[in-house]
Amino acid sequence: MSNVYQGFISKISTKTGAGKRGPWTLYSGKIEKEDGTEYDDWISFGFDKPNAVEGDYVKVTTEADNKGYQKVTSLEKLKNAPAKSGKGAASGKNSDVAAPSGAKERSIHYQSARKDAIEVLRTLMQVDALPLSSAKTKAGETKRYEEIMALVDKLTVRYFHDTETQRILDTVADEGAEVDGSVTDVKDTNGNQANEEDDA
Repeated sequence: MSNVYQGFISKISTKTGAGKRGPWTLYSGKIEKEDGTEYDDWISFGFDKPNAVEGDYVKVTTEADNKGYQKVTSLEKLKNAPAKSGKGAASGKNSDVAAPSGAKERSIHYQSARKDAIEVLRTLMQVDALPLSSAKTKAGETKRYEEIMALVDKLTVRYFHDTETQRILDTVADEGAEVDGSVTDVKDTNGNQANEEDDA
């Protein structure tokens, strides 16, 4: 009988040893539900390192072996992780289960990216700069809805990725940024040109 666990990976533990074929490592983990409570079962990834880390939001399917251990048969990383509530949403001395170190921060980044995406689309619609289907029929309304929701999702992923990787800091030049090792167009707080030599 298969079981499905969905939530955040709260722990990944390893057990090592040596056998006739040489050294081995056994991987197991715990899954935390969205309400902050953990499933009772430990799940076994076997001898292969799982393609996920603590804090990832996943859907795991297992099969119980003849000893009752839950052996992982599939692991899927899920997008659009929800904000956690309950015990695991906050960490501290009074918390029974602390949130995984990266999960809370990533959740905040995702919520912020979603909010920003909606705000950008609202602005584009206000200035009539968003190309959408213009048909006044029911089919046209449905298509516009689908187009807007797809754009929200696309911009959310983009802004979330930019926040997580800080990619945009490497690809967009800012005023006063260093170019070929020299500082250009740097102004002081009064708007006057400032040079490195002035501080020497």
